[in-house]
Amino acid sequence: MQTSPAIPPREDNPCASPIAVWQQLLTYLLENHYGLTLNDTPFCEENVIQEHIDAGITLVNAVNFLVEKYELVRIDRDGFNWQEQSPFLTAVDVLRARRATGLLKA
Repeated sequence: MQTSPAIPPREDNPCASPIAVWQQLLTYLLENHYGLTLNDTPFCEENVIQEHIDAGITLVNAVNFLVEKYELVRIDRDGFNWQEQSPFLTAVDVLRARRATGLLKA
């Protein structure tokens, strides 16, 4: 009787590198929330992304630093709202981006 391993072999379940994941998420988040491309930011350089990862800076904090520094405005919000609309990303935004990019299976 043959049994299959509980965890599939590595080649059957390839994982993207942390840099590739950041690039994919940054591309989605910047385009959909701020109308920017990855090339509009320092994150077009892989070494910049790696430095953030090595320093333990989260993706949300990295983007929100750019938002604050350049006073970016979100373009994904409809019209006027009585509540103040924050330009900053949240963990929910990243979760939605993960789902939209296929990095998180529903």
